[in-house]
Amino acid sequence: MESKNKSYKYHFGMPNELIWSSHILMGIFFVYIGYELIMHKKIPEYLALILVILGALGGLYHLHLWFESATSKGSTA
Repeated sequence: MESKNKSYKYHFGMPNELIWSSHILMGIFFVYIGYELIMHKKIPEYLALILVILGALGGLYHLHLWFESATSKGSTA
């Protein structure tokens, strides 16, 4: 019988536990920011900066994946 707990590797060989943990932590962070905004509190500047950095990194990473996928198939669309 095969083990069902095979460790799946994401892009660049990242282990699934690292990806899942980062998504959970970012989710908690976004819930906190959302709660603060719903309660009409001003979020500190450093949290706004973290949001900008996370957004930029996420966008660049997915752009990289898209570009790599498009060029590996021999097309640009």
